[in-house]
Amino acid sequence: MTTDDRESGTASAPRQTTAYLKRLFAQVGFTIDARRGQNFLVDLNLIDLLVRSAAIEPADVVLEVGSGTGVVTERVAAAAARVVTAEIDPRLAQLARDRLIERDNVVLVEGDALAGKHRFAPALLEALAAARAASPAGRLLLVANLPYCVATPVISNLLALPRPFDAAVVTVQREMAERMTATAGTHAYNALSVWVGAQCRGEIVRILAPTVFWPRPKVDSAIVRLDLEPARRAAIGDLPRFHEFVREIFCHRRKVLRGILLRIAGGKQTTAAHATVDRVYAALGLAPDVRAEDIPPGEFVALAHAFFAAD
Repeated sequence: MTTDDRESGTASAPRQTTAYLKRLFAQVGFTIDARRGQNFLVDLNLIDLLVRSAAIEPADVVLEVGSGTGVVTERVAAAAARVVTAEIDPRLAQLARDRLIERDNVVLVEGDALAGKHRFAPALLEALAAARAASPAGRLLLVANLPYCVATPVISNLLALPRPFDAAVVTVQREMAERMTATAGTHAYNALSVWVGAQCRGEIVRILAPTVFWPRPKVDSAIVRLDLEPARRAAIGDLPRFHEFVREIFCHRRKVLRGILLRIAGGKQTTAAHATVDRVYAALGLAPDVRAEDIPPGEFVALAHAFFAAD
């Protein structure tokens, strides 16, 4: 038994290397489905870094989207009270079940984690609610090697729930990690930056080269950590309205903010729209030429409050 095996509590489990996956998939006749973002993390040190960065405590509930072969699931299950993991591919779901057969604190939900772009599948939400009820003192953590194709809706939709995650540690495409942690005025700053930044403190833990995955993706990835800031989130008030407001504004991110607000308020030709926007600019002291990409998340919250109060 190696030191890594003892620390992760997985002495009897085979390591997820490229050679191991090729042998396993050949045995069961599994072929990679690129449409589902099936890129497996094959660097043991980085798998451990992903789990270690979550700082899982014994009462915590962990959500994982993308069970894969169950290698990350197995590690988080050794540390958490409950684990809910979702896998869309029935072939991988069976491989994960085989690996997790002795983990009675894991619920594997087979099927798409999402019921649409803006909502989770009911089965996943039900399993998550049951897990949280079984360990009410614990935090909810998202710990996952997220498939690229669902990373944005998974993060966005979790932050829209009445009880979101307390922290998330995930591997995502590097570009997305930079967007989630971007500050106003930078090239990566967009609607996702505002939605996440208005609720969370974020940091990129490690940049990951394509070589640490199999099959290799064409772009760099990153491990990113998000920590919910309850006071920031509470300041938003109406979360769905704020989310829609931010997305609508960033559909025209390069345009001057005033013109976008006029359109949302009723159109540039209406006197009422101009009066609304004038009140907002006066209340917040906005520069006439300010653009959405120049406004930090906290000021976006103030902008939304001022806009809907003046409308």
